[in-house]
Amino acid sequence: MHASLIMSILAGACTAVGAVLLFSKRNWSDRSLAFYLGLASGVMVAVVVFDMMPSALLYSGWLQALVGFGLGLLVLRGIKAKAYSSRRDGLISLGYLIMLGIALHDLPEGMAIALGSEMKARTGLVIAMAIGIHNIPEGMAIAAPLLMGGMSRLSILTKTLLIGVITPLGTMVGFLALAVLPQFLPLLLGLASGIMIYLVYSQLWPEAYRRDKNARWWGFWLGMMIILLATFI
Repeated sequence: MHASLIMSILAGACTAVGAVLLFSKRNWSDRSLAFYLGLASGVMVAVVVFDMMPSALLYSGWLQALVGFGLGLLVLRGIKAKAYSSRRDGLISLGYLIMLGIALHDLPEGMAIALGSEMKARTGLVIAMAIGIHNIPEGMAIAAPLLMGGMSRLSILTKTLLIGVITPLGTMVGFLALAVLPQFLPLLLGLASGIMIYLVYSQLWPEAYRRDKNARWWGFWLGMMIILLATFI
């Protein structure tokens, strides 16, 4: 099995890990959560800046890359609007709504892992790690209202495991797209970059700010430095 697909499976499984951590009532300080969310943000931004977009430009596809980047921003913005525009009352319905939003954006995230792997195996693995980090609090976000609404732990765990399958499914879709449409690689790289940047802008960074606005910067710059050193050393 392709290493990036294995990492994608593990990244998806982190959604269930988040639910399990919530079940065990493990105490995560706001500062720790902010640091790790900042780390994921720094890693994803650095991958886009130092790997994905430069690689798209090397293919002489700067226009495709820019169009793809814009499409990526619009796609994830549309997904987020669709998922959260009709919020209903009730803890169970809220949990399902959060689950829908996470499921909708897990597919393009999985594609980003495949597209990163097309350039360097390390890039795909790093993207998968960053996605896995932010899937943990997403699993918590799904589990919390469902648990408080009276749903059993086994049922919640099953649902988060099913949501986790969508990430590797997206990775397989990404590999298929690369095999069938290799001439559109710059467009696809731009698309994945736009998705990742919007994810950081709309979810990871605001949530990190809500937890601890200072700790997030320590994580962010550490993530940036890790990718910078891995790229140029």
